[in-house]
Amino acid sequence: MNITYLTNHLPQLRQTARLMSAEWSALPLWASETEIVARLQARLAAQDHQFTLIAIDEQERVIATGSIIRYELEDVEQRRWWLGEVVTDAACRGKGIASALIGQCLAHCQAKGIATLWLYTPDQQAFYRKSGWQEIEQREVYGERVSVMSLSLSPQERAPGVIADE
Repeated sequence: MNITYLTNHLPQLRQTARLMSAEWSALPLWASETEIVARLQARLAAQDHQFTLIAIDEQERVIATGSIIRYELEDVEQRRWWLGEVVTDAACRGKGIASALIGQCLAHCQAKGIATLWLYTPDQQAFYRKSGWQEIEQREVYGERVSVMSLSLSPQERAPGVIADE
């Protein structure tokens, strides 16, 4: 397995969108692979700290993904940087892939001086709490009840992991 930036593996763009759509197609933002591809392309073209990481196997298949998104929820200006789009292919779950991917997202953010990350999740609060995320509020997002969580990224405490192909 290799964790790398999607920008370095553009042929996997559609695979990445397909993985996201397969997981969340019941939600309006995730029903169309074409729209997901367009959002990913816009993020890749942005001139800021947004990015998408992918985990690819030996056959170059996308088995997991995760992104850092600027203002995923735009209602609170201080909540600028969001961890999102974290998903692992169902056949590859339970192997620590998502944890490794998230660790590399955190390392990137720390290196760029991002002080706080945010995320929202309907059902993975316990997973994120184990890594120090704190629940801030519960709310409706796109018709789904979620927890909004935050993580402080102290410059003294570097996240483990090195991103390949940076």
